[in-house]
Amino acid sequence: MGKVDIKKQAAIEKIGGYLLENGLNNTGIRQLAKAAGTSDRMLIYYFGSKDELLNQVLGSIADGVTEQLDALLGTQIRPAHTLLEELTAVNSQPIFKPAIQLWFELVGLAVRGKEPYLSNARIFSENWINWIFSRIEDPAQEGAKDLYAHLEGRLMIKLIQED
Repeated sequence: MGKVDIKKQAAIEKIGGYLLENGLNNTGIRQLAKAAGTSDRMLIYYFGSKDELLNQVLGSIADGVTEQLDALLGTQIRPAHTLLEELTAVNSQPIFKPAIQLWFELVGLAVRGKEPYLSNARIFSENWINWIFSRIEDPAQEGAKDLYAHLEGRLMIKLIQED
């Protein structure tokens, strides 16, 4: 890995932490550069555009969640209701709350048609459905979509009703 790649990865990690803590509201390029400990010019140099920066940071966060779920739940096939209960329990842990909050914020911007949020939400939801599909006994992709929708509903209710 070259020097530029190392700096890009460091920026992705720092900005990822910033987004998990603060959300997507204050994501001007200068604020993101400040969070990364660099200049806005360097971020544009590294990533080409703010949208590409956000694509890579959001992708890195999503990959991190998937890695954590793989480590906690494994890759074995199980009944859909079992996976739903496991995912509900795991995603109810405090460590996952910032990522879930960020996901729902991303979805809110995506349904308004805002980019790069819409394209990221589409990619991430498809990846989630495929992840679920690869771990349930149901041979139909629709079963994975239903489980995904049910899980999101459970997580949204939990976030909204927390005190």
